[in-house]
Amino acid sequence: MTALDRALRFIARRPYTEKELHAALARAGVTEAERESAVARLRELGYMDDLEVARTRARTLLERGAAPRLAERKLGEQGVDAAQAHAAVGEAAQGASEAELLARALHKLLRGRAPAGDKERRRAFRALVAKGHRPSQVAGALGLSWEGDDE
Repeated sequence: MTALDRALRFIARRPYTEKELHAALARAGVTEAERESAVARLRELGYMDDLEVARTRARTLLERGAAPRLAERKLGEQGVDAAQAHAAVGEAAQGASEAELLARALHKLLRGRAPAGDKERRRAFRALVAKGHRPSQVAGALGLSWEGDDE
């Protein structure tokens, strides 16, 4: 099986960034020259588009409650350059501010109801901070006091 055949099999399953496809082909034992050739051919055919992959993943991340800064970082880890990641996340946010995205994530997490008590507030706080939201904003949204650093 050629490197191009392997690459086509990979992208038939799901979209890959160029960095991810290079890594997958390397794990499959494809040489660097063959990887470069296969990726270049896929790009030439229009099958590789890091910006489109970034757009799709940014929408998914924000829909799942991730903060824009976490979404950008994850896209960067997947091989999307910073400018493309920022553009994709901005497009996925559709003009919503960080506070609006936090409110959506909180609404989704609590299924539209108010937290039942302090234990649930703390659980929601941890979950939203883990999704990249700023602790001070999360604390404010949940009615908790916060005196720590946002980073």
